[in-house]
Amino acid sequence: MNGAYTVFAVKAVQPWEKESGADYWIPLIYEELKRGNARFGWSYSENHDLRKLRERIERDGIEKLSEEEREVWSHARFLIDDVSKGDFFIYINMPKYGECSLVEIAGDYYFTEVWDKEGRNDFRHCLKCNFISAFNRRSNIVPPRLKVYLSLPGAHYKIYAKEEFEELLSALKEGKKGKEAKERLNEDINKHLEDVVKDLHKNFPRQNLEVYLAEVFKRMPNVLSVRKGPDKNGADLEIEFESGIPGLIKREFCAVQVKSYEKEVRDLTAVNDIRRAFESDRHYTCGLIVMTATSVSEEFMQAVEKLIEESGKPVGVIYGTELAELIIRFRERNLS
Repeated sequence: MNGAYTVFAVKAVQPWEKESGADYWIPLIYEELKRGNARFGWSYSENHDLRKLRERIERDGIEKLSEEEREVWSHARFLIDDVSKGDFFIYINMPKYGECSLVEIAGDYYFTEVWDKEGRNDFRHCLKCNFISAFNRRSNIVPPRLKVYLSLPGAHYKIYAKEEFEELLSALKEGKKGKEAKERLNEDINKHLEDVVKDLHKNFPRQNLEVYLAEVFKRMPNVLSVRKGPDKNGADLEIEFESGIPGLIKREFCAVQVKSYEKEVRDLTAVNDIRRAFESDRHYTCGLIVMTATSVSEEFMQAVEKLIEESGKPVGVIYGTELAELIIRFRERNLS
């Protein structure tokens, strides 16, 4: 979203406030929102027009207001002092408990005549608005941090969670279902893992990555030995490890290619190097390509599958967040 805006949580009468006419006011105010009128209480007298109150305060001072008028000014002045066109109101528990109504403010403050059908004479503070949607504040489309804001006490307050609000706004406009907390956590973790991959490439741009990964592989269970490979034969590292189940243990000899790449990999050099290693030393039982790339092309994976089929040996590929997870799990804890 472009431009500055503020998001306000706003509460009209709440569902449990039966003595204040909740069953009467809530349906009326909700219909007014859909008609384009964002209403607020503390407005049951002609003297409560905020424009008139501000004029009197500027002319005579706030002490000249009655106690009732000062209370109205205290509760409602944000409508005239803080709210601008393009801001957003989220009405809490509207049209029923647990639900919220979102509107975008489309005009300046004004004070209306008595408008309700029974003439109970309140909620006359008003701003023109565009109704966006009603939503359940407990649903997955509401980011967890925003859920906290929508449960705070107070008749009105600012919401300082613009990123989360924009996610909600997008979900409402596009009809998305939202994400569960576990899915959000996994996405956040993956962002950090992607940063780890970028740091790997930055700190180990070339051969130094081989040395570092050799130390990582040595800390993995079932690994018997890790040594620098004969580069001329296509292996940067050679790993000897055991696989299988108790009573049926097999010793494997793996040719490893290590590449420090950025972004997506299309270059087939690593695949060709593993092929060369297999051809030069029949003792290799498998191959592994380890890269700092964030993704691999379809052509790359097709080349790997072709090598597996032609050699009859398994070839693994580790890159991106999978490599980051490996580093985090088996890295040296006390690096000097």
